[in-house]
Amino acid sequence: MKRISLLLITTCLSASLVYSQKAKVQTAWNYYKDPYNQYDKAKEAIDEASLNETSSAMAKTWYYKGLIYAALYNSEKYKSLCDNCLWIAYESFTKANKIDPKNDWADEITTVRIPLVVNDVFKKGVKAYEAKDFKVALEEFERVLIMSPGDTSVILNSAYSAEHAGDMVKAKQYYNQLISYKFNDDKIYLSLSEIYMNEKDTANALKTIRDGRTVFPDSLSLMLNEINILLSSGRQKEATAALDAAIAKDPNNPSLYLALGATFDNLANPRDKAAKEALKPEQYNDYISRSESAYKNGIKIDPNNYILNYNLGALYFNQAVEMINAANLLKSNTEFDKAKVKYEAKFKEAQPYLEKSLETNPNKSAEDKDTYKGTLTSLKQLYIRTGETEKYTKVTEQLKALE
Repeated sequence: MKRISLLLITTCLSASLVYSQKAKVQTAWNYYKDPYNQYDKAKEAIDEASLNETSSAMAKTWYYKGLIYAALYNSEKYKSLCDNCLWIAYESFTKANKIDPKNDWADEITTVRIPLVVNDVFKKGVKAYEAKDFKVALEEFERVLIMSPGDTSVILNSAYSAEHAGDMVKAKQYYNQLISYKFNDDKIYLSLSEIYMNEKDTANALKTIRDGRTVFPDSLSLMLNEINILLSSGRQKEATAALDAAIAKDPNNPSLYLALGATFDNLANPRDKAAKEALKPEQYNDYISRSESAYKNGIKIDPNNYILNYNLGALYFNQAVEMINAANLLKSNTEFDKAKVKYEAKFKEAQPYLEKSLETNPNKSAEDKDTYKGTLTSLKQLYIRTGETEKYTKVTEQLKALE
């Protein structure tokens, strides 16, 4: 009889403990629901229940835990009770469906509860990003990607956050992932290419842009980026072809004509590694002609563009100087006099463009100031040639004022 009694007592005690833990789940629910909303006590009860072997095997336990932790996060009064409320909520909802895929709340968890948690985590990422806390933003967006893999808007935000946080490995990873998903935005190619350029990886930078152009053949941004890469890597002949294509796409963009003119100007007047003048190419006259044409076309569109005017004026001015150098080698006075007429005419060609550049230059930025000074210097020399004393005196005074 004693043995039987002991067995009965043990069995009753075990059943009591099971009931007690199941009661904890219900207690947690009662504290959670309206009108009580005592989330601190609900948390205490559900935490205890989720650690118990019996109640932790119940989908209901984890469903309630997900609800409670999501509520904790959204409660100003109780949110300090957990550092990672949303992540725990997500794991809890996920576990409920894992324990019993056909539980009473399975559809609700999948279609309502988890998406709400994901949205809250995403908003945390956005808030951190707007506060320029890019490392935290990246962490939050990466949590969203665990919860909702393949969401391209989140991958994009992860890429931006990683780039701003200085984590270029992850930035490249996410940009490449977007490319593999055929994300419909040419900016991802531009951003990825820029990272490669900053890493001095010109080959991958150019490849990225050209891959982008196969997807977005009409993207002017990609065209211009390709041109910049080609120019920066000394591939000027390729750059002229790319510029011609860009102009065909955007014929009223004066900046394209400026770039094309400058590129042909550089091709006509190459320099060696020491930045000294190299031998003129066989195509010199053709390059000069195309440079002149590009500058003129740009000026037709934007007559007050001081850089276009300066470059065309400088083109003529430099030609005049070269003509003087050639004339000085002539032994015949007659031939020299003929050459003089030509180089003086070329100086005259340069004059209106240089004067227009001086007139329209805002003289604010460093580039403005450099061009302004260069224009004054050229005009000073030009006015000596043309004998325009008053103008010479004026630009001389302006140059002195810059000292």
